[in-house]
Amino acid sequence: MLPTSVQNFSQLFTGDQVLVYLSFSVLNTILLFSASMKFILVLQQCGYRGKRYFKWLSNKDTPYMSRLMLLCMLAFLFFCVLNLCFTPVMNGIFGDNGETVASYVGLFSYAFFVIMYINTEKSVNAKVPLKRTKRLVRLCITYFIVLFALSFGLITLINLLAFIIGYEAFAILRLSLVCVMPILIPYMLFIAYAINEPLENAIKKYYIRRAVHKLENTDVLKIGITGSYGKTSVKVILRTILSQKYRVLATPESYNTPLGIAIAVKQLDSTHDIFIAEMGARSKGDIKELADMVKPQYAVLTGVNNQHLESFRTIENIKNTKFELFETLNEKGVGFFSADNENTVELMARFNGEKYSAGINGENLTVKATDIKTDSNGMKFTLNFNGEKAVKCSSVLLGKHNVSNICLAAAVAYKIGLTPKEIASGINRIKSIEHRLELMPNNKKIVLIDDSYNGNENGVEAAMEVLDSFDGRKIVLTPGLVELGKAENLMNMKLGKILSSHADIVIIIGKHNAEMLINGLIEGGMPRENIKFAKSLSVGNELLNSIMQEGDVVLFENDLPDNYN
Repeated sequence: MLPTSVQNFSQLFTGDQVLVYLSFSVLNTILLFSASMKFILVLQQCGYRGKRYFKWLSNKDTPYMSRLMLLCMLAFLFFCVLNLCFTPVMNGIFGDNGETVASYVGLFSYAFFVIMYINTEKSVNAKVPLKRTKRLVRLCITYFIVLFALSFGLITLINLLAFIIGYEAFAILRLSLVCVMPILIPYMLFIAYAINEPLENAIKKYYIRRAVHKLENTDVLKIGITGSYGKTSVKVILRTILSQKYRVLATPESYNTPLGIAIAVKQLDSTHDIFIAEMGARSKGDIKELADMVKPQYAVLTGVNNQHLESFRTIENIKNTKFELFETLNEKGVGFFSADNENTVELMARFNGEKYSAGINGENLTVKATDIKTDSNGMKFTLNFNGEKAVKCSSVLLGKHNVSNICLAAAVAYKIGLTPKEIASGINRIKSIEHRLELMPNNKKIVLIDDSYNGNENGVEAAMEVLDSFDGRKIVLTPGLVELGKAENLMNMKLGKILSSHADIVIIIGKHNAEMLINGLIEGGMPRENIKFAKSLSVGNELLNSIMQEGDVVLFENDLPDNYN
């Protein structure tokens, strides 16, 4: 016969007890998983990069850890209150098991506060919604298992401690440890991410190998486009122009990573003539990795500035990284450079292969725009090819910077073989590019300009030029500029000064850059009553609606992703 202590211990793991443990673990896992959506979204927006995720998590401006701590504290306090109140009642009903039942009653407070937290987070709309990809599904499955293991392990540990310490001594706080679990959510998510990372790397390498093989065995002209800004715009413009004569496949939206390009290549087939790959970078070597993958014959550089200076550290690192695209070209490769950016002009001089420049400024350009006229409906201008052939063009795009982008795309198309007339016809077919100085239709007599994607110094200058082309009171909503490292405060101070001379009212979104923007606006001479603050974009929109009048011009300049606050 087993000793009494062993018999008592075995009672912890009877069929009924295990069923209780499992039921609690499943319910708790569902609660914790539902409370994790913000963290999953941020991890995805950080490109599934652990360092960036932890940097966001440890940022003093990130409110979500303090919210979780408040949730845990409230759940614990109410747990103790319910436990103390119900223990005498439960002792009278269930006898020796009263403390155990009272502990489970206390869990209602925990569940109540977690559900309140979930509902609160649901009411805050994500600026960029969670994208349901296969990787996300795999992560969520692993994360659910990790949360379940944590829940089951904790409830088992609690009962073991109760057995060792004694149920009477441990009764009141028996299950109160469960209340600390929400604070572990972001770390459990990282553990799930770390578990999946070897598999994700293997899958990524497989897709990249398959894409490289397909690119090498498909007879297409491959074009790589990089730059600190303007990549997507030039890609869309070039695709539209070339589609006049060729069947073109381009990477969608801002798919500019190895896996993004690999996904796009899946659509490539023998009917395509040209493949255009947008190439982005956040660290040295990123462009080389993409260029080695695509092996483009043509390389296009749109412009180089201090965007992503936070990760690159210096402007020289940014320039060298963008130049990696040209260093990977073979001896027959052709380079195209914007003439309207001093850094691209410098890099063009560094490149020893066949090269062409295009834009608005400078001499001896392959394509140069003159006679530019802009208004609220778009632009009219003349394109000059090699200083000889000229063709008149019109476009619905706004801003001279887009004329520069058109020149660069036209130079590539001209080299490929399109005539100036065909290029002009393609330019006329270009549609507004989403979130890039895009005129938004509305049922009021108000001009709405969506420039929420642009978040760099050059983009701001272009936006101010467009803003000045309209009559009426100008209202700008902006959270400022980010990812500029040590230069961020200085640049937002400068942005405030710029806005003060172009806008009548500025609504600052979020506190991330608020102080420096306000200082810049005041130093630039804007009256304090014309400077508004809103803690979120939704609040900013409500404030805008309350002050907007017929004839106003409203510009949405930049929009922070969800991993900024």
